[in-house]
Amino acid sequence: MKSTIRLGLYVPLFVASMIAIGIGTFTGMVGIWGYAAQKQIIPEWIKVSHGHASWWAVLILIAAMVVPSLPLASWFRKLLLALALICPGAWVILGQAGYYHFGIEFAKYLMPIFEIPLFIALLIIALVAIGLRIPSVTVEGEPKPGKYDLVSPVEVDRRIFLVPTLVATFGVLVGFFIAAYFKAKGAPIRPAALVQLHDHLVLLSASSVIALLALRVLNVSEGVFRTATRIMEIALPLTALGLLAFNLLGFHSLVWVIPAGIYYILPVLAFLAALGVLPKAPTGELPFIPAIRVSLIMTYAVILILVAQGAHISLVWDTSPDITVTFKQPAGVAYPGPYPEKFLGTAPAKDTPRGLENAHYSPGSWAHVAATWLIMLAIIGPTVLVEKLRRPGLLYMYLVTIPIAPAFNMLGRYLAWWPGLPAGAPGGIGALWYAGHPIKGFNIITLFILGIVLLYILGKTETKEK
Repeated sequence: MKSTIRLGLYVPLFVASMIAIGIGTFTGMVGIWGYAAQKQIIPEWIKVSHGHASWWAVLILIAAMVVPSLPLASWFRKLLLALALICPGAWVILGQAGYYHFGIEFAKYLMPIFEIPLFIALLIIALVAIGLRIPSVTVEGEPKPGKYDLVSPVEVDRRIFLVPTLVATFGVLVGFFIAAYFKAKGAPIRPAALVQLHDHLVLLSASSVIALLALRVLNVSEGVFRTATRIMEIALPLTALGLLAFNLLGFHSLVWVIPAGIYYILPVLAFLAALGVLPKAPTGELPFIPAIRVSLIMTYAVILILVAQGAHISLVWDTSPDITVTFKQPAGVAYPGPYPEKFLGTAPAKDTPRGLENAHYSPGSWAHVAATWLIMLAIIGPTVLVEKLRRPGLLYMYLVTIPIAPAFNMLGRYLAWWPGLPAGAPGGIGALWYAGHPIKGFNIITLFILGIVLLYILGKTETKEK
């Protein structure tokens, strides 16, 4: 088996990813606009649903980029697609909203029914991408592109998926433990940093893979790519060990922030590669890369700022595993303080660490979605938008709108807590509400429509050939 796989796009899974990100984004907008219009404290289930569905969409899209080169049995492809289409929305609507909003008791049992199968299916994709053969799931021989597969000439080393898969799987299992042991009982999560052990391991693993994919489409030299891969393989396990020590032994947050700083080299390299200052491979540059570089420069500039802000929060406030800036504190309790006995919501408060946490997590995640979309466009954009649709202007439109959405999100978050603005000034967060949200909504809707159109074109082409 080759040590590399070619990147491409399994179009139906791309459509499933757009549905998931649409559900995640809409859920978050409901919470934010409810707070803005009616001053309603944003329920925890909305925050959790927003984050989970949105990041599922990223993982589904990464899967869609490798599936065309994997020797998967037809039945598993269909199962994967069905789970990707159904599970994120069902988990949010039937599970989270059903139990926490509508008070339907049995709805809490629907959450693992929808979440666990999707996790297992994506884990299998990662394992096959690494190079494992799984009886009945994989087939013998080289994979043949299917009806709805697009394959590019870009090849990536299989090893980039190994360590992120192991570390992210551990993080997911911690999340299942939190849900079963604390959430099911309605008890506060102790230590509070178990949440970081869950989400940071998953998010940093996904972020590492995205950065490495960006390096590959930007055509950096083999030496640079191998160095970046080794940095990832060192940083992720050390960060996992650091977070374990932070949670179980109560060490200072430096124990995990320092190895996470090693991970930080990856987005720095992606930013430098987009600037064009890193050594390049002599051949193999994709079409339209000069234009895509500009979009990735802006996107990774946002990522670098917001990831560094997370380290600042951890070193200034989240120094103990029992202290958190993630949730609103009870009245009269020092802010930040211990994880509250009763959850009070996540509405941002001016001039508090909670505002910084919102700015770190929301536009930081959003920028990773943008980076993944841009990588996908680098891989299949010329084939789809130029050759098949003959609309190169659409490609340039996305290269403008995709990176500015998280930038407006970040700008709005910062201005909302800028002490220089008068109390209650409407101009701050407006950059998010009136620019960031509409632009990202536009991107989601139009990319979803693009996926549907592409399904029609590929299906029609197949019919004509027969």
